[in-house]
Amino acid sequence: MTEAITFGTDGWRAVIADVFTFDSVRRVVDAVGVAARTLEPPAEIDRNALIVGFDRRFLSREFAMAAAESLRDAGYRVILSDQPIPSQTVSWTARHRRLLGGVVITASHNPARYNGVKFKAWYGGSALPETYQSIAGALGRQERRSGGSLGVENILDDYVAGLREELDIPRIKSAALAILHDPIHGVSATIPSRILGVDYVGAARIIRRSAAAPSETIVDGIRGEINPSFGGVNPEPIPENLVASQNVMLSGEYDLAICNDGDADRLGILDERGTFVSPHKIISLLALYLVRERRLDGEIVKTFSTTRLIEKVAQRLHATLHETPIGFKYVADVMLARNVLIGGEESGGIGFGHFMPERDGILSGMMVAEAVAHYGKPLSVIIDDMEQEFGALYYDRRDVSRPIPVCGRLIDRVRSGDLDRAFGPDFSRREEKDGVKMNFSDGSWLLFRKSGTEPIIRIYSESPDADRVQGMLDTAVRELDS
Repeated sequence: MTEAITFGTDGWRAVIADVFTFDSVRRVVDAVGVAARTLEPPAEIDRNALIVGFDRRFLSREFAMAAAESLRDAGYRVILSDQPIPSQTVSWTARHRRLLGGVVITASHNPARYNGVKFKAWYGGSALPETYQSIAGALGRQERRSGGSLGVENILDDYVAGLREELDIPRIKSAALAILHDPIHGVSATIPSRILGVDYVGAARIIRRSAAAPSETIVDGIRGEINPSFGGVNPEPIPENLVASQNVMLSGEYDLAICNDGDADRLGILDERGTFVSPHKIISLLALYLVRERRLDGEIVKTFSTTRLIEKVAQRLHATLHETPIGFKYVADVMLARNVLIGGEESGGIGFGHFMPERDGILSGMMVAEAVAHYGKPLSVIIDDMEQEFGALYYDRRDVSRPIPVCGRLIDRVRSGDLDRAFGPDFSRREEKDGVKMNFSDGSWLLFRKSGTEPIIRIYSESPDADRVQGMLDTAVRELDS
């Protein structure tokens, strides 16, 4: 069993009833209990208190109870959530109550057959890689101590109150927006309406709004009920999984749709026409809004695969910009060390350093609603205005399954310069912060990253020319197979 348990950048995930069983969860959480004793938080942190949260997946509540009991038996004072919660709720609670950290039973945006275990630390973010290494090294060990306890609490209300403090609630409510919320059956269901203090109503309201616009902002939800199969789609807010919310947006009754993944740390946005607005544009828009309109100070962080639009925005705002390897944990590292206003990644993870060093799909979604309320324009027009000012950039990505040696050979050819002229005559330079990025003089770029464990290569492209994006990706795949 030990060989079957491996940790990624944000915990352990596995297929339920195959590797993810009650026995294996107890093994992992026992190891968490051992490894947590070796952590060195600041003196004011309660080293003996841990939180346990869980999502809406199959048996998550029961797995969470098993985890809580294991930690109690290891001598910890355990707070178990009384309901499914966003993963970042555990981070927020640990940070504000000055607790050692917590465990979340979730597989985030992965398919329904998966579940997982994440560890969150006292600073309000995901465990560092060395912490997961320590947990992996403790697998098979078990410590039993006296003094442990287990209490069930509502920790969601305090987190929601914390979100409210970050937002201009009167501005959002008075704008009389119609917001559609699609949690894809995940844990964020009803939370935006709770933030605004308005009734949660199903999408049936769309047949009434055309007769009389609301006097204050409303939030209607779809796919809000618990469904461990997530309605047959992966709970990841990307276009192919948002057909249900796009169909509602086509009614023309809503100003924007806020969509979240299964544990609510990622964001997807649809504009008033039902068009998906890429996270690249959302990160850029929020940075622009927070600095220009809210007049907040702080630095900006982007990952290596995220748009260069945010670079243009940061330059215009005279804001320091940091670029990290791919993965929000690297963004969080900068947030822990610097005064970061906003940081984000291309997969829809956006966080705000003054709130906590953690991505938050609920706060970022409501911040988009606040920006729409402030500008008083349709979201599509706001995005168009931004692109008029900074220039439009087009982006796409392909994940291609090929044998690992084939993927490796392509990376080697890119690194050696063999493909410098394969994508046109204007190759400029290479960067190797995470994978290999080819830059071109017209502002286009192409990034190649291979998985270390799977037969997959990820190819990213951005350009001021939409056709060139697809042309470069087509050429890259041909070169992969040549």
